[in-house]
This record gives sequence, C-alpha cells and structure tokens, in this order.
Amino acid sequence: MPEQRYKIVGHRLCPYVQRVVITMLEKDIAFDRLDIDLDNKPDWLQEISPFGQVPVFRAGPDDWLFESGVIAAFLDGSSGGGLLPGDPLARARHEAWMSYADGMLNIVARIIYRDADATAVRRSMADLTERLDIVNARFAPKDYFAGSEFGLVDAVFATLFRYFPVLDMLSEVALGDRLPGTLVTWWETVRARPSVSAAVPRDYEAELGRFIAGKQSHAGRVLAQL
Repeated sequence: MPEQRYKIVGHRLCPYVQRVVITMLEKDIAFDRLDIDLDNKPDWLQEISPFGQVPVFRAGPDDWLFESGVIAAFLDGSSGGGLLPGDPLARARHEAWMSYADGMLNIVARIIYRDADATAVRRSMADLTERLDIVNARFAPKDYFAGSEFGLVDAVFATLFRYFPVLDMLSEVALGDRLPGTLVTWWETVRARPSVSAAVPRDYEAELGRFIAGKQSHAGRVLAQL
C-alpha cells in the first residue's frame, strides 16, 4: 500500500501557509500542495475548514487540521522536534513571540483589505511601527531567535518582514528603516535559508503588489496606480 502523503491546501502568498511549508521543508517532509483562489473559494473548503480559511492540512485519509500554529507544532512534534523547544518555559516564550507576530500580521491584513483611506493606513502603519519598536527593544536574536538553531519563531517573523518592501510604497513611514542592525542581520540570515526562500513564488514582491492592487482598499488603489 502506498505511503500516505501529507497535503496542504493554501494560497500562494498566505503567510500562515508559508510557516507550514517552511516547517515541512525544514523537516524534509514530503507533501502535496494545492493553492486556491481566496476570492473564489471552492465549495468543498468549508467541509474541511470550519472558517473557510487556509491553510488546511491533511494529516491522514480523513484527518484534516486547521490553524497554522497547530499544524506546524504537529509536524515538528511528529518528526522528532527541533523547531520548538522541549522545555515548557522556553516553548512558552517562543509561542508568545509567535503570537505577537500574528498580531502584527493582523494589522497588515487590515491595511491590505480594510483601511479605506490614507489616514487609516497611517494609523495602521503607526501601530505597526510601535509594535516593531517593542520588537527592537526586546527581541535580540543572534544567528536565530534561539541562538544557532533555526526555529518556528524565525519562520513566523520571516512571513511578516516579507511584507515591508511592499507596504513601504503606501506611506512615508518606511518599516524597513525601523529595523536596527541586529534585526537586519537576522532577517538577511533567515530569508537566505532555503526553506524560507522556497515557501513563496520567485517573484513574490511583484505578485504581492498585484494581489493588493486588486483589493478595494486604499492600499489597493495606490498600488494599482504604480
């Protein structure tokens, strides 16, 4: 009988899909991937995803998991660990920073989909820079967040920082300029990692710009004119 292959249903640009893909690439886990159009979701998605969201992950013939953090933790744990600490306190610290990054991704989503004018975008960008200043003050990675070993915290922040060059086109606030030398070095190390670079299309920034340009938001209108 052929071995059951994992399968992920996602979207080409989704940051939450990226972290699951990065996890599988890091762990050398074979998988099939199906990317869907989030503006034209297939009817069957609701049957396997309670919120109709991606990623959705097939762990077995009739076992579908949702929520990217849960999926990534399952994959790490079922393949011997290494991307999350075994020590409960250290693991909690990692999970807290991942949750913090998710909060910043929620602000990014607000800019892309909901902010209707330049004032709203400025307010959201100010929220992002405020949170980024906190990261600057408290998040001091060496090679990676945990030192010499790549982990899920690195993967999650990588999906956030990827947005900055495109978001910088929308405002006089340049998010990339808020990164101090230590975080710039860390980001350059992380994005050069094969799993991180392979988790998105080769022309990611251009494709992201086109994706946002199709939205009925201030960001969409600005990028549609560029």
